[in-house]
Amino acid sequence: MPCQEQSRTEARLLTALFAAALIYSVCGIGYHWTMGFMSGHEFRQAHTAIVAHYIDKQDNFGLLYETPLFGKPWVSLLLEVPIYEWAVVLLSRATDWPHVVAARTVSATCFYLTLPAIWLLLGRLGLPKPRRLLMLALILSMPLYIYYSRAFLMDSMAFMFSAWWLLAFVRTMERRSAVWLLAAVVTGTAAAVIKSAVWAAWLAPGAAYGAWLLWRDLRDRVGWGVTLKTIAWGLATVVVAFGTLRAWVVYTDPIKAAHASAWIFTSKNLTQGNWGLFDLKALLSAALWKNLLHCWEQGIMSRWLVFAFLGIGLAMPAVRWRVLGTAAPFFVAQFMFPFAYAYQDYYFYACAAFVAVGVGYTLVGLIDSRLPRWLVGVVVLVPFAGQVRAYWQDYRVGQRTWHHGGYSFTELLRDHTPENTVIIVAGADWAAVTPLYAQRKALMIRNGLEHDRAYLERAFNDLAGEEVCALIVFNDLRYNRDFINLAAARFNIDVSQPTVSFVVADIYASRTYSKGLQLILKNTRQYPHLTLPPGAVPDQPAKGLITFPPATARTSFPNINPAPYQANFQFGLDWLTHGRRAVLSAHPDSDLWIAPPADAKEIRWEYGIFAGAYEKSDAHTDGVEFSIHAERKDGPSRLLFQRLLDPAREPKDRGDQQAVIPYAPQPGETLRFSTRPGAHSAFDWAYTLRIEVK
Repeated sequence: MPCQEQSRTEARLLTALFAAALIYSVCGIGYHWTMGFMSGHEFRQAHTAIVAHYIDKQDNFGLLYETPLFGKPWVSLLLEVPIYEWAVVLLSRATDWPHVVAARTVSATCFYLTLPAIWLLLGRLGLPKPRRLLMLALILSMPLYIYYSRAFLMDSMAFMFSAWWLLAFVRTMERRSAVWLLAAVVTGTAAAVIKSAVWAAWLAPGAAYGAWLLWRDLRDRVGWGVTLKTIAWGLATVVVAFGTLRAWVVYTDPIKAAHASAWIFTSKNLTQGNWGLFDLKALLSAALWKNLLHCWEQGIMSRWLVFAFLGIGLAMPAVRWRVLGTAAPFFVAQFMFPFAYAYQDYYFYACAAFVAVGVGYTLVGLIDSRLPRWLVGVVVLVPFAGQVRAYWQDYRVGQRTWHHGGYSFTELLRDHTPENTVIIVAGADWAAVTPLYAQRKALMIRNGLEHDRAYLERAFNDLAGEEVCALIVFNDLRYNRDFINLAAARFNIDVSQPTVSFVVADIYASRTYSKGLQLILKNTRQYPHLTLPPGAVPDQPAKGLITFPPATARTSFPNINPAPYQANFQFGLDWLTHGRRAVLSAHPDSDLWIAPPADAKEIRWEYGIFAGAYEKSDAHTDGVEFSIHAERKDGPSRLLFQRLLDPAREPKDRGDQQAVIPYAPQPGETLRFSTRPGAHSAFDWAYTLRIEVK
């Protein structure tokens, strides 16, 4: 009876511990859920995010997807079958959530769906249900699984499929069941093509279990027929996955190898260079192990706690082999891919669950020991305290930062350069942050290649036919004038001085957009932390009749096509902020002259009045007249369009307006776009969004 009461007490306490860990996990993963900034190796998350962005934008759910980071051809960096990205895009479309929120939802869901597989695997090890909750609680409270289960990364999805594959493999080998075999084939194949490095961590215990089954057959002398069946069933669970992975490598390697820069991501270069596959020299490196242990400190708990609990478990005969067997894959994964694990802590997502279970078995051994119950209770809480401390000291700090993501200059380029233009980025290696948040395709010059003239000539030639809107140079590369001048000569970029500067970067815009970007920045506070070079724009807006040289007009009016040749603004030529866009102030009286193309068919004019001009009942505009006249020097003008906007009285006149006017130009004719006041010009805060005559 006392034993039964003790068992019930233990079950209640472990259930409460699991419930607390689950609440802690949900709260941690959900913290700053809608924050745009992707804390934690944002360079890698941005790569996944930009794949999803272009899948969605191009409605391309095929295997030949674009990752426009290394210049043309844009299909050059095919790292994984984008099952994760497809899920993110489809969820985003179904819910209207931003991609980053949809990605966090997919990642967190995959993490929590992994737990039932681990629960069932622990059952196969003979662990009672309450004690399985102890293992799951350790996984739930691990900093790594809080921080990266909300990341824009496919690791959680590969983790989920890998865990279910291991369960299906074990059940297949136990029951020789076709149903479980099918489950193993599906989950293993998915894990392999989503991220093979994650699946590899789970192949290790699968291989160990398969080896044990073969040893048992040989020990029991059941005959070669039975042994061959064991081998056949085991291979059947992985042959499709390995075959599919091999087919993907054969398909993608030539595409990457043919590219001027993406060739470093072929399978051979990834396994040997990026991952350091079984690199014995690396494994003997003190610097590498220093980094590995630092990752333990970040994502798991203090290294000393890990060593202490595993050491105690190995010293306890009752749980020694359980501790060794369950914790071993944690170390095997690091031995397989030492570089990947040492320099990218999110790689531990694949294997950290194993060390959690190993520590859990140590706690089980202590629970079954003769130590005082109060002391056992304290010791059981120690690893949880270590995990909480590790999370709050490191990952929580990054997660606490509230930021929408990107930089001020990526917003400026996104908002005020054409969507189909290209940016060149140097000094940032291949971090996709700048192209992602600027929402522009990019030629990113990988570190070191800025000195390779042959590569630069090839990469620049590949951009033939594309319009480059800006060159962005980071850090020390800002002072490499040879590179900057080479890019400027090829892409009509003004490098006499930066168009705008950021703390760690200079942005040189195309001559087409540089003056317009400077005018926008001069007249808005929307883009903080950006500075203009001395003398970039006049301190006061130009008033009166102004004539523009063609080159100046095109750079100063990027949203007006053709560019105007003359203007007369009573209150000065000025750009103002409207939402996330820059608009041309058109406070009456204003006139803007354009020479239309000879073959023009229509005029499109987007315009409006700022909300502040009519929102107050006691102080508001009495209306602004917008008109277009066709004028000739030797004849009368023609009124093509006229409309009075009176938003204080007419709700339909509020917000952005658009006029589309059929138009056939007469010889020698110019167009005058004008605004005039009603009875008075007070609060007549009119603006022009866009003019296009085509």
